[in-house]
Amino acid sequence: MRRPAPPPRKTRQHGIALMVMLAVLIMGIAAALIGSLGSTALKNERQKKTSEALAQAKDALIGYAITYGDTHSGYVHGYLPCPDPNGTGYGANDEGSSETCGSKDISAMGRLPWKTLGLPALLDGSGECLWYAVSGTYKNNPMTDKMMNQDTPGLFEILDSSGATVAQNVVAVVFAPAPPLGAQNRAPDGTAPVCGGNYTPSNYLDNDGTINNAAVSGAADAVSQFRLGDSALLNDRMIYITREDIFNARNIRAKLDSLTRKAAECIADYGSRNRFNFWPYPINSSDKRLPWSGRLRNPANDYWTDGNYDDEDNRLAGRLPYRVNTSQDDTNNHINFPYYQLQLHSTAPYAPINCPSVPEWTAYQPWWTNWKDQLFYAVGESFSPAGDTSNCAQCLRINGSGAYAAVVIFAGSRLSGQSRTTASERLNFNNYLEGRNLTNISISSGTDYQSDETTDSFNDILYCIDPNLNVAPCP
Repeated sequence: MRRPAPPPRKTRQHGIALMVMLAVLIMGIAAALIGSLGSTALKNERQKKTSEALAQAKDALIGYAITYGDTHSGYVHGYLPCPDPNGTGYGANDEGSSETCGSKDISAMGRLPWKTLGLPALLDGSGECLWYAVSGTYKNNPMTDKMMNQDTPGLFEILDSSGATVAQNVVAVVFAPAPPLGAQNRAPDGTAPVCGGNYTPSNYLDNDGTINNAAVSGAADAVSQFRLGDSALLNDRMIYITREDIFNARNIRAKLDSLTRKAAECIADYGSRNRFNFWPYPINSSDKRLPWSGRLRNPANDYWTDGNYDDEDNRLAGRLPYRVNTSQDDTNNHINFPYYQLQLHSTAPYAPINCPSVPEWTAYQPWWTNWKDQLFYAVGESFSPAGDTSNCAQCLRINGSGAYAAVVIFAGSRLSGQSRTTASERLNFNNYLEGRNLTNISISSGTDYQSDETTDSFNDILYCIDPNLNVAPCP
């Protein structure tokens, strides 16, 4: 039997070559896969570093805002630092420090003031220091003349890549620049020895032709827009701070509760100092009449000024009164001219303070000045300047029971359907109070007020003044 002839030599060589090519292909695919995995891991690591830096900056800025009144005597919480615009601060080579930024109510942009915030220089995943924009209504230097409270508008709006609004009333934005795009020039100019580069925003933050992340409006109270996204024209990452991020802080809510109590104690103090008649007759300890409530004025003249929250209209219910000159005429109270019950009088020894039984009011008075549009007051007719406090025949009730001389109400944060943006909205009690509190304050004659658990439809806080002028949370 003959053996089969071996395959031709050329055929065997082709088979070996095919196997080699297959091996090379597999190795190439493996190398590409490994490279891709390595590139993805590197990208993920950079994104993680960027996210961590942005989050750390946001936490530090919120911490600064919610303790501002603790670290700056005579002020309230809520203010944010100005950016670092040029690395000089208040002296040479003071990189990372906040300084004065522009005029009142005009927003500002610069690098994150990491030194002022007690942070190291925070870097994004591409090794760049963070940038920062602050709303003109929230910056601390120079401060706005407007009230600083949970309704103070933020001047930034955040858009997504399609132009849809993501967030409004944003008070601050922190940016991670990412690698340079186009003609951005980040060459060092000697002004930033720690962060490197320069202080020109357009060399770091992007402009897609419609929205410019590198600029804020130069007009007072003007809204500036910033865009999220990732494209050939824009690769900025950002994180933003809203009003709620600041004013929902637990320590601020506790401070506002205490403010309501202290304001009620100041009103009760008025009732402890009525006279039989003009001086030198003594205080009449049985006459515990309290002041009329505050009135409403033309919005253009009323909203910001403390002294315009006066009692001229002889209302039984309204906003908490600051100036009680009409009540003083009716009760011959010991209050001193110009009859600002909620202000400490500073001309001692010629006149005592106007709220002497509440020495803590010194610390709370700035809070009243900034939150006064959210404090309301109602007095029972028996304890009004025209009443007779010998009995409680016409006193107030809470949830249908009890007998109270007066009640002080703090309107909580805006609920669904409430808006406090314009002057006319701030003069509309519907945007502040709920339930029977709204009904009674609006007509200035109701007697049964509402105290309840905080829900999505009710969040008023009430403190009651009893016929002996003691103050306690309403039941």
